[in-house]
Amino acid sequence: MATIVTYDIPSKHRELKERMFNLGYKDSFPDANRKMVYLPNTTLYHQSKTAVQAKDDVKAACVLLGTKLQRCISSQLGPDWPGIFGEPF
Repeated sequence: MATIVTYDIPSKHRELKERMFNLGYKDSFPDANRKMVYLPNTTLYHQSKTAVQAKDDVKAACVLLGTKLQRCISSQLGPDWPGIFGEPF
């Protein structure tokens, strides 16, 4: 099942996203109707990671980058979720 992870860090935003992209995370994904969902700045999506794996990936990337992980929540993305799809980056 797909997972989303959201986090707060004080610095190195671009570097963290780059590391997460290299692990297969995305900042957008198609919904069930193939409409693109564009996530908020510090939220990422992974097609097959568990919530624990996603949290651990962010934590490990922050350690490697030397930035503090201030907040982090990850959750599996079930079939019943509402949202505002956003606009392309």
